[in-house]
Amino acid sequence: MKFRALIIEAASMRDFLNISLSLSKFSKTCVLRLTTKKIYFIVSEDDGGPRRPLVWCELPVSFYFKEYNIVGVSELYNEIFLELSTALLARSCSVLKQDVKTFKIKLTNKDSPCLTLEMELVSGEQQGRQCVHDIPVEVISRKHWSDYQEPGYDDFHVSIQMPNLRSLKNIVEKMKNMSHSLIVKANKAGKLTLQIKTSTVKLSAHFPGLNVNSFAEGHVRESVYEDEDDNSAVSSTIDIKKFITFLTGMQLNHCQAVCNIVQGKMVKLYMEQPGALALQIFLTELNV
Repeated sequence: MKFRALIIEAASMRDFLNISLSLSKFSKTCVLRLTTKKIYFIVSEDDGGPRRPLVWCELPVSFYFKEYNIVGVSELYNEIFLELSTALLARSCSVLKQDVKTFKIKLTNKDSPCLTLEMELVSGEQQGRQCVHDIPVEVISRKHWSDYQEPGYDDFHVSIQMPNLRSLKNIVEKMKNMSHSLIVKANKAGKLTLQIKTSTVKLSAHFPGLNVNSFAEGHVRESVYEDEDDNSAVSSTIDIKKFITFLTGMQLNHCQAVCNIVQGKMVKLYMEQPGALALQIFLTELNV
């Protein structure tokens, strides 16, 4: 197996840094899937049961890399799956905050398999400085690849565009001080509601006038009134900290964010920067 890639664009380095920092907030480890067309960062739920996806992030090779070469496990299965520390990845990529000329990523063997990051720093001297970080990785055998396939969820009861993520973050961070769970609701009129309920307080934030991509009729009871109430919206209760991690982490420009809800089961948050990034966060219903 061989892998080598090169990034030279400052914007691509900045996005790669933001992604690595965000992953470190979700989990201690992630799986890096390398293919000929895309690279994927996959984070699974850390609950001790069967692997369930929490984060699925895909980056197109053509957008990020000036050079990209991969030789997978075989001609038929030309892919590589690596498990690595998100903290080490974020710490290594933090060098990209400086003025970096080139950013190389390689699969190396230094007593054990490593993902080696080489960054050439811009320097006023005749010779530039080079910073090298080796991140230990575990190569995942092909028999376990099926544990890290993209989820095929397509039965959402509502899909609604999200408002400005920074505004949501400011509101939800205040809610986090009062509750560990968050009720996410949306109706077909285009209103997204974020709500917390405790024994002492009930607090809601409403965002009307949003575009509704789809709404499954018949899965919720319709209100007889024009204004939406609890009976006319699709809702799910999720971990408020994971929701905030999504809002905090992926602050990328020109991104479209969509909230998809399965009644009483799941919220899938989807963010896309067309041609550059697609991110899915799967937040399952809390047992509260």
